[in-house]
Amino acid sequence: MTSSKPRLAISFSGGRTSAVMTKLCVDKFSKTHDIAIVFANTGCEHDNTLKFVDQCDKHFGWNVVWVEAVVNPEKGKGIRHKMVTFKTASRNGKPFEDYIKKEGLPGPSNPGCTTRLKELPINSYLKRELGWSGYWTAIGIRADEIDRVSDKRIDNKFVYPLIDAGWTKEDVKRECASWDFDLDLKGEHYGNCTWCWKKSLRKLLTLAKDDEWIFEFPRRMEYEHETTNLGVGHTGRQIFRNKMTTIDIVQMARTQAFEPYVDIDQLDFGFSAPSYDVFLDTGSACGESCEIGADE
Repeated sequence: MTSSKPRLAISFSGGRTSAVMTKLCVDKFSKTHDIAIVFANTGCEHDNTLKFVDQCDKHFGWNVVWVEAVVNPEKGKGIRHKMVTFKTASRNGKPFEDYIKKEGLPGPSNPGCTTRLKELPINSYLKRELGWSGYWTAIGIRADEIDRVSDKRIDNKFVYPLIDAGWTKEDVKRECASWDFDLDLKGEHYGNCTWCWKKSLRKLLTLAKDDEWIFEFPRRMEYEHETTNLGVGHTGRQIFRNKMTTIDIVQMARTQAFEPYVDIDQLDFGFSAPSYDVFLDTGSACGESCEIGADE
């Protein structure tokens, strides 16, 4: 028998903000709505992000559904999904690589990775596995980052519960501090995807300084797919802003002095945030998580 309750899909990205949003929605709507909580894995998340999703699921009893994009290499064919688990989820970038093989390198001139690797697989699961249509999707964006809200939020039926509740980053931090576990990253700049081109150059340089291996996957993708899906006459595409390559970022981190990125948690331990620099700090709010329904 089909339920007459309204339907709410919760896009759980794996970050603290998204986790708090998910808990807020479940606590408020579990008795009045049919709820589906879905995590879309790109294969490039930090392993501790995956562990955090698993911990949240087990601790709160959410029954999180894990999906990954299935990219049909044939032109004109759309993206579907496959269901995975914490144990079987890709940790080698395969969903992302399959997307790049078809559509080329991601970056400012080809910014569709969040849609292709997160939004479409989630929608595919909801439609094909649950038979859903006409549902709303809850997104983990806070009141202090309202500029990330999609201009198409009504057309796409996106809702932002933390904005409606007036929750800021400090509120999220305070809520997570009351839990028995946490997202164990060195800083929010390690959030998914670790090497994301949407992050500021300062974040990327800090990551490269800490662990160059993070950039091995995008380096290989640039080497193998520099001209994939580009027309005749194009010399190639670079992943990062200002036409920077992975090698450019790694070399810059090795050879040039810069003040490393400092996040809000580090400020509590006496660290000082570096002065704002347009070149180093231009970037989206992609920090601990990358959200569908966000204008980055």
